[in-house]
Amino acid sequence: MAEPATNEQELLRQLARGSEEAFRALYDCYQGNIYRFVLHMSGNRSTAEEVTQEVFMQLISNFKTYDPAKGPLAAYLFGMARNLTRRSMRGLPREEELFGDDATEPSSDLDMLEDLSQAELLEHLQKAVLALPEPYREVVILCDLEEMSYPAAAEVLQCSTGTVASRLHRARNMLRMKLSTKMKGLGCSR
Repeated sequence: MAEPATNEQELLRQLARGSEEAFRALYDCYQGNIYRFVLHMSGNRSTAEEVTQEVFMQLISNFKTYDPAKGPLAAYLFGMARNLTRRSMRGLPREEELFGDDATEPSSDLDMLEDLSQAELLEHLQKAVLALPEPYREVVILCDLEEMSYPAAAEVLQCSTGTVASRLHRARNMLRMKLSTKMKGLGCSR
């Protein structure tokens, strides 16, 4: 996900001198991951777009607040995204928008049934992740969806690697229970 630290440091130095190319390189490197993280945390595309934009605006205006001795740039950016997402979600219902429609046209009735069941399962999974308490939702998004290592997630969340592991274990159990209850309610035998 991240480029080598020395390259990041050079890009930050160039950013300090006003280099658009340096900003573009940092943006291209991290924008997609930050957007997906916020989208999964909030379930809202508009929030994800706004928070992602704000993260990079803050990087431009406050790049001096990043201290490489405290961790990688990715952790700094994800930490900003985490805080901004929390702030933007205060008092808002979690399911204002749930990812939207990205369906494609099925080619047959069997494909349509398969696509529908997969879409329903995905929707239930998305809702189950959004329903998790925030500390558990964060670790699922970072470790399972963003495929971040436990140590990297621990840096973002400012906790120990053991805490990440235990939260992830508990979150997966919570998801398993929520999904198995939902599947039984839908008449599935799994």
